[in-house]
Amino acid sequence: MENPIVEIKKELIEWIKYLDDLETMQELLDLKKLQKPASLLSDAASEYTEKDDFEERVAKGLTSENARKESKKRIRKWWQK
Repeated sequence: MENPIVEIKKELIEWIKYLDDLETMQELLDLKKLQKPASLLSDAASEYTEKDDFEERVAKGLTSENARKESKKRIRKWWQK
């Protein structure tokens, strides 16, 4: 099931693609100028402002010994099925 917004955008794009009325196009441009731009920059910037906690996540992860124990436990469990 596709997002209804995507469907509406596709329909508008098709309509605009074949639009030849200069007055209607100017109205669309005026409407575009009135709208605040999508916060693409803020969204992109937020990706980089997030803390890079890779080292912390690795430190909290399983040790190699615990990982082996967990793997053996799961394998034994699977083989018993």
